[in-house]
Amino acid sequence: FLNDTNLDSRQIYFVNQIVEYIVHNGMMKDLSVLQESPFTDKGSVVEIFTDLTVWMGIRKVIDRINANAAA
Repeated sequence: FLNDTNLDSRQIYFVNQIVEYIVHNGMMKDLSVLQESPFTDKGSVVEIFTDLTVWMGIRKVIDRINANAAA
């Protein structure tokens, strides 16, 4: 995902935190964790992703990972 999208440093940090979370937990079933530290350390989802298209792309990747982990 990072290779196909132009992200700024805050967005890259946020995506990297998602990756670390999924590596540690196997999936991200409860998206409410995104409203807590370390995800909010550089701003909220709305502040970091002003282009909702980018955020929706990230959500789709999370959903696919969750579907694969549950299968």
